[in-house]
Amino acid sequence: MAVQVVMPKLGMAMTEGEVVRWLREDGARVARDEPIVQVMSKKITYEVKAPQEGILRHAAPPKAKLAVGAVIGYILAPGEELPVIPAAPAAAPGPAPAERPPTPAGEVLATPMAKRLAREHGIDLGEVRGTGPGGRVQESDVLAYLEQRRMAPAAPEAPPAARTVPFAGMRRAIAERMTESLQAMAQVTITTEADVTGLVEFVDRLKAQVDISYTAVLVKAVAAALRRHPVLNATLVGDEIRLLDEINIGVGVALEDGLIVPVIRNADRLTLGEIDRELRRLAAAARAGTLTVDEVTGSTFTISNLGMYGIDAFTPIINPPEAAILGVGRIIEKPAVYRGQLAVRSLMTLSLTFDHRIVDGAPAAAFLQTLAGMLAQPALIFGEV
Repeated sequence: MAVQVVMPKLGMAMTEGEVVRWLREDGARVARDEPIVQVMSKKITYEVKAPQEGILRHAAPPKAKLAVGAVIGYILAPGEELPVIPAAPAAAPGPAPAERPPTPAGEVLATPMAKRLAREHGIDLGEVRGTGPGGRVQESDVLAYLEQRRMAPAAPEAPPAARTVPFAGMRRAIAERMTESLQAMAQVTITTEADVTGLVEFVDRLKAQVDISYTAVLVKAVAAALRRHPVLNATLVGDEIRLLDEINIGVGVALEDGLIVPVIRNADRLTLGEIDRELRRLAAAARAGTLTVDEVTGSTFTISNLGMYGIDAFTPIINPPEAAILGVGRIIEKPAVYRGQLAVRSLMTLSLTFDHRIVDGAPAAAFLQTLAGMLAQPALIFGEV
């Protein structure tokens, strides 16, 4: 009897996943617990293993997005046929037609006329958006694709590539999310140069006793500033701006194939040491590829730090559905006027991108001013002044 391979639930927050790539070809004989397919949710990738020995049949192609628990493949006994899954009952009266057997990976659902037309014109049906039932490509879809290609301006001839990198998996997930962010929000970025000489002295004193990172202090300071300026810790849902009670800080971690944002939950309620330990744990898990979906979801504000790369200022893109993101530049010593005298001070550029639908310029600037003040006098972070 056919055994289903289903989209796994990688965390409480996961509702759907994407088939990234099949690790074994359709029709291959696989062993029990052998990795057979890679899936992804919220940039977290996971290798699904064969539930038993048998013949692997693909039921979902790469890039397919399916709900948790949906069938993505089968393990069959030798000679066993693919099962036919009955379709769900239709809302209107009348019997629902039986669904066709799952389409093997790489094969696109298309009508015979659409396939013939595609062959005649050398078209990859995977590039054609199907408008038929279940996304089936129809003849009219192929004709529309041909017309669109005919009207498109000729692309300039590109030089040969030394190598190519698949635009898939985490890279494509980042691209889709950032494009969605820019299209859906009215994003504005403001910057300020903060005097962080006090922060440098504070961290140096701490490091004499315990190893604490600048990022941990930044998370603690941002959490304290958000408590004073709750409109920056908000989200827009329909016609409501919701000021969130939890302060969950996402911190960007650079990986070889992209950026992932683990979350420090309830950062305003944690001690500096607890934040530092959680940051180190999450960063290690990110680089080891062992983060769970729950560890990268639920952030209410994000920090993106490029200071270690020698960057002063940049324009960070908001992580939906948050209201803002903070970009942190490097700490650099510069001549500056301090208490009426020219002195060498440690300075840092802070870049705040905010959603102008939710926050106006003045409240955003007030938040940045509060944060800069805390970094200048770290005692303010802990309410000691």
